Amino acid sequence: MKILLIFFTFSLISGAVRCVSVTGYSGGSLLVGSWQLWHKDTDKYMRKQQSKIIIHYRKHDQWINEGRFTLFCNKYGNLMIYIRDLVTQDAGTYRIGVQGKWSIDMTLTVKEDSCCKVSKKLMLKSGETANFSCEYSHNHINDPKIIFKEGKDSIETIYSSLKKTERFSVSDDRRTNFFSVRISAVTPDDGGVYLCGVRINRRSYSYFIIKIIHLHIMDLCCGVSKTEIVNSGETAYFNCTYSWNQRDARKILFKTGNDIIDEMIFTTDTLTQKERFRIHAGRNNIFSVIISAVTPDDGGVYLCGVWDYSQPYSYSIINTVHLHIIDKYKVGVSRATGHSGGRMMIKCEHPQHKTKPKYFCKEPDGCSESKNPGVQDEWMENGDVSLYDDTRAGVLMVFFRELKAADAGTYRCGVNVSHYTESFTELQLDVTDGAKYPKTETESAHLGEEVNISCQIPEEHKVHFCKDDDDHICQNISTSAVTETSPSSERNEERVFTVSISNVSVRDAGVYWCGAETRDTHLTSISLTTKIQLDLFMAPVVRREGESAEIFCPYDSIYKSKSKSLCKGKCSTRDRNTLNETVREEKETKTDRLTLNDDVTASVFTGTITGLTAEDAGKYWCAVTLERDVNYLYTHLIVIMNEDFSMIIIMCVCVSLLLIGGFTLTVCKVRNKRRDPGSAQINSHDDLPTILSDELLYASVSFQKHEESLSEASVAVSKNEIYCDYATVIYHTRLN
Repeated sequence: MKILLIFFTFSLISGAVRCVSVTGYSGGSLLVGSWQLWHKDTDKYMRKQQSKIIIHYRKHDQWINEGRFTLFCNKYGNLMIYIRDLVTQDAGTYRIGVQGKWSIDMTLTVKEDSCCKVSKKLMLKSGETANFSCEYSHNHINDPKIIFKEGKDSIETIYSSLKKTERFSVSDDRRTNFFSVRISAVTPDDGGVYLCGVRINRRSYSYFIIKIIHLHIMDLCCGVSKTEIVNSGETAYFNCTYSWNQRDARKILFKTGNDIIDEMIFTTDTLTQKERFRIHAGRNNIFSVIISAVTPDDGGVYLCGVWDYSQPYSYSIINTVHLHIIDKYKVGVSRATGHSGGRMMIKCEHPQHKTKPKYFCKEPDGCSESKNPGVQDEWMENGDVSLYDDTRAGVLMVFFRELKAADAGTYRCGVNVSHYTESFTELQLDVTDGAKYPKTETESAHLGEEVNISCQIPEEHKVHFCKDDDDHICQNISTSAVTETSPSSERNEERVFTVSISNVSVRDAGVYWCGAETRDTHLTSISLTTKIQLDLFMAPVVRREGESAEIFCPYDSIYKSKSKSLCKGKCSTRDRNTLNETVREEKETKTDRLTLNDDVTASVFTGTITGLTAEDAGKYWCAVTLERDVNYLYTHLIVIMNEDFSMIIIMCVCVSLLLIGGFTLTVCKVRNKRRDPGSAQINSHDDLPTILSDELLYASVSFQKHEESLSEASVAVSKNEIYCDYATVIYHTRLN
C-alpha cells in the first residue's frame, strides 16, 4: 500500500491563505505536515471546497478523527493531516485551519497505481522477533529508509538513519530493492500499525510509504492447551476460562496457520464476526466457542483471548485449542472375515495421498491408540500387528500375525491428510471360530526335485498364496505359478489350487499360507486359513559303527552372518538334543565328537560326527537362527553295526545264488521243451510252478523297513537286476 507522507514548510505571508499541492495514490494513505502550531484550546476545522464539511470546529488536546480523516499534534506541537485509504473522489481542494489563528488550502491529486498497494498483518507471541520486508523502486536506492508507528494520538518515527533504537534494525539490500525490518523481543506495547517508507525530499521532509504493517502481540500469560476431535459436518464446542479481572474485556478468538497467527475469527463486539462462529459468555468466568457445520478447512490451532481496550493491538491468550477435523464423507465401509488362529492381511488404498503418513486403529476406544508404521516403505511391528506404509503405491498394509476372537470389531484404516484432517476407510472385521480352519499341513521334497502345494478356498473368492519371510510377514507368490484343479464333484463349493515349485532349493523351504482374497473399492482383505510347512530332505548318510559321518547343510546366502546349528530329533526349543551346537560365520565349533564349520563362500556349513554309535543314528535338521531357529533341511544318519555286517553279506549272497540257480533251471527246462516237437503247447496256467525246485517262485525279493526305522530306503533283489546295497539296511538279530 502506498502512502505519501509529505512535510511542507509554508512561507508566512501576512493576511494570505497559504497553499500547497500534494499527490496521493488510490488505496494508499497521505500524511502532510503543516508546520503550523496545534493550539490545543482552539477549534480546528477541515472542509472540502464545493463539498461537505469534514471536521467542524472541534478541539482536542492531541487528536481529532472523523472517519478516514485525522488531524493530530505531533511531538513538536505542530498540526499534522492524515488521510487513510484514498479514493479518486478524494481529489480536490481542502481548507484546514485553526479558528482565528491560521489556515491553509491543500490541493490533493489522487492517482491510480496498483503496483504498490501492500498491507500486511503480522501476529506474534510476546517475546518473539518481528521480521518484515519492504520493497522500493530502483529510483530510491540511495534514499534513507524510515519506519513510522501509528500511535493512539499521533504518528511517530520509530527508526531512521538519523534515529536508531536498540530493538529496531533495518538492513538494506540494494541488489534486490528490499529493506528488511527487525524488531526483537516484542512486547504488548509494540503492537500497532507500522509504516515503512523512503525519504524522497530531504529539504521538505517528504516520505514515500511502501508498506503498512499491522503488528498484533499475543501475551500467553496463562494459556492451557487442549485437543478437540470433531467429524466433518458436525458442531465443535470448546470452553475458554479467563480471570476475574478480565471479565469486562472483549473476548476474542484467533486461528493460527503455518506457525503464525493469521486470522481474527470472532470478537464479542460486532466489528469482527464470522459466519458459523459464535461466542457465548457463561458463568464462572467461562466463555464457550461454537463452530457449526465444520469442514476440513476449519482444522487448526485456535487461541482464546481477551482484548484490553487500552492496547488495541495487544491480546492476552488464555487457552490454546487444537481442533482436528475427521473427514468421514470421502471414504467407504468394508467388511472382512477371518478365522481364529489364522492370519489376516488388510490393504487400504490411498492413491491420492501416497506420501502422507497412514495409520490403523480400533474405533470403540476412540482410536486413542492408533497404530502406525513410524517409518515408511519398511515393515514395522506394532503390538500384535505388522504395518507397511507403501509410498509408491499409496497403500497401507496391516498384517495380523495370529487372529483372535478379541480382534473382531470396527477399525479405521486411514491417512493423515494434514495435521488436522484425516481420511479413512471403515473396516468391520469378523473373526469366526470353527473346526475347519485354520488347517496345518506338511510337505516334504528332495533337493532339486519338484513339489506341489495345494489348498482349497471358497468358490466365490480369489486365491492367495504367500510365504513367510524372516519377519514372519507372508509375502505374495506370483499368481502365474498357481493353477486350478477341477473339483471332484459338481456340488463341491470349494476350489482346489496348486502351486508347483520346480528344482527345489533351500530358499524354497519354510512356511507357506493359502487363503481367500476379497476386494472392494477401498480395501482388500486376505484371510489366510491353510498353513503348509515345506521341509526339504537330502539323501541319507550311511556309515559303519566307529566311523565318522559328515552332514552337509547348504543354506541361502542371505544367512551368511546368521548362527547355524545341527540338531537331532524334533529340534524344538524345549526338546533340544545334546548334540546341538552352534556355529557363526567361518568359525569352527567343537565338542568331544561333533565339529561344525561354516563356509560362507560356498554357503554351506558342515557337521562332522566322529566315533559313530548306534545312538547317533536318526533324523538330523540343518537350522539357521533368526528370532527363532528355522529348521529348513533334514537328512537321516544310518549307522551299520559291525556285528550285523557279516550276517547281511551272507543273506545277500544266499539270495543271489538262489535267484541265479532258479533262473538257470528255468532256462534249461524251456530249452528242453522246444526240442520235443511232439509235445503239446503249455497254457499259461500250466506254467505256474507247484514246488520250489520246479521253477522260480518269485519275481523279486524285497526287504521292508522296520516300523520303528527312521530310514525311508529299502533293498530289493529282482529277476531283471540282481543287487544288494547293504548300506540301506540295518539288520537286527532277534532271539526267540
